[in-house]
Order: sequence, then structure tokens, then C-alpha cells
Amino acid sequence: MAVLALVVLACAKPFVPVTDPLRIRVGTIDAGQLQASVSDVPDNNADRIERVTQLFQQAGCGSEYLEVTQHGATPYPNVICTLPGRSSYTIVVGANVDKPPDGKGIIDNWTGAAMLPHLYRSLAAAPREHSFLFIGFGHVLKDEQGSRGYLRRLGAEKRDRIRAMVSLKGLGLGPTSVWSTQADRNLRQDLFAVAKALGLQLDAVRFFKNVNTDSEAFLFWGIPSITVTSFDKSNARLLEQPVRDRDVSRIDLAAYYDSTRLLAHFLAYLDDTLRLREERKVAAPPPDAG
Repeated sequence: MAVLALVVLACAKPFVPVTDPLRIRVGTIDAGQLQASVSDVPDNNADRIERVTQLFQQAGCGSEYLEVTQHGATPYPNVICTLPGRSSYTIVVGANVDKPPDGKGIIDNWTGAAMLPHLYRSLAAAPREHSFLFIGFGHVLKDEQGSRGYLRRLGAEKRDRIRAMVSLKGLGLGPTSVWSTQADRNLRQDLFAVAKALGLQLDAVRFFKNVNTDSEAFLFWGIPSITVTSFDKSNARLLEQPVRDRDVSRIDLAAYYDSTRLLAHFLAYLDDTLRLREERKVAAPPPDAG
């Protein structure tokens, strides 16, 4: 089987941040709790759904804001934790909970699913402008329970209020990367700006084979989206041969912690930056008709 074609790109030059990423409050990431979450990998999808639900509860997501949505006869429910904000606009943070038929699906997809509750806890440390939806999608390919079905059921009015979507896929193999062909330009620049402020490495990668990610569904509806990963040319074989993805020791815990910290600051930065950009857009004078 041919190796998945992938190119690691040079880091883009960061633009000037709209606001200082280091001045935005986020909660501390507990390294020990993060390690425990990502190292305890359930063997089947039903147990994964239950485990992610428990992790959200432990992170403080109360029952009024936590739901496990079941549609039809599919065994792949979505787990959704809502962090309410001051406005009616939302930012979606998503990862897949399910595992492939072969392999254990540790890097892809458990590392993303296990990270969601920790990002929720970090963002919950301060009031936010946007409401954040942390979603563990039941299946990346199932129309009814994956991101495609979720967006169809959401309806036009609620879809239009999603200002950004951040997809987590295959984290913890090494330094954080952004999937350049699955990234909105502004969101990509924002992520590089935050990484620079934190002094963290951030690479850009480009895949040349079909790799499924939830950001595709959001991009289809015109929602600015970005996929954050840790895959590069040295480890991309796991995407094509998931039977190899069954070893917890592959996870670089220091890199996984850095990715979690970067994403927490990035989400808090987006909360402030997207608001400021929208205010500037509204306040901008109309173009000269003459």
C-alpha cells in the first residue's frame, strides 16, 4: 500500500495580532489529568461515548449543558458540551469519538476526543463573548451522526451564527501542525500568531490523498474552519493503515500538552478577535459609489 503523500510546508509569517494572545485569560491545563484522559482508551465506540461524557462531567460541564444526541437507529451518538457566551454567536470545536474497525484509533481519533473536556475547562475560566460548542462527533463518515448530519439538522439560522469551526485530528505525535488545505486563511494566521506569542512550534502540512475531517462539512456551508493535527511525513502512514494505530506509547505527552495549551489560547484569542473583526466590519463606511 502506498504511503500517504504529505508535504510539510514552511511556517507562514505571522501577521500582527488583533489583540495580545497572552493577555486573554484561560484556565490552567492539568498535565496529570490530561495524561490520564488520553491514556485511558476504551476498546469500543459505546464505551468511548460514555468515557467522553464522563470527562466532560468531571471538567464541570453540568447536565443542563451536556447532551448525548441520538438520531435514528445509528449506534453513533454525538456528545455535545455547551459553554454559554454573552452573544448568540458560536465557535464549534470538534473531534471524532469513534474508532476504525481495525486498530484502536488512539492517535486518530482518541487524542482529539480526550482533549475536548480539557479545552472546555480552560475556556470556562473566564466569561466569553461567543458560546462554545465542544462536540465529540459519533462518526466521521455517517451522515446522520457525523458533522454533515449535525449541520443539516441545525438549520440555516443557527448555521449562520457559527463564526468558526476548529477540528482536532491526530494530535500528540509531535509538534502541532495546521492542515493548510483545510484551513481558512484568517484562522490559519490567527493560529500562527498565537503560537508565536506562546513560543510554540507550529508547522503547516498538506495532504494529497483523501483524508476525512469534520472541517470539510463546515467549509461546505461556508463556515470558516481549520483542522489542527500533528501528522507529518514521518507518521502519516497511521492515517492510511489504521491497524497500526494501537499503541499508547506513540503519544508524545509533552507535545500533546503543548498542543492543548496552544489550542486553549487560540480559542480564547478567537473569541476576542472574531468579535473585534465583526465590530470593525459593521463600523466600516460603505464603499464610495462614485
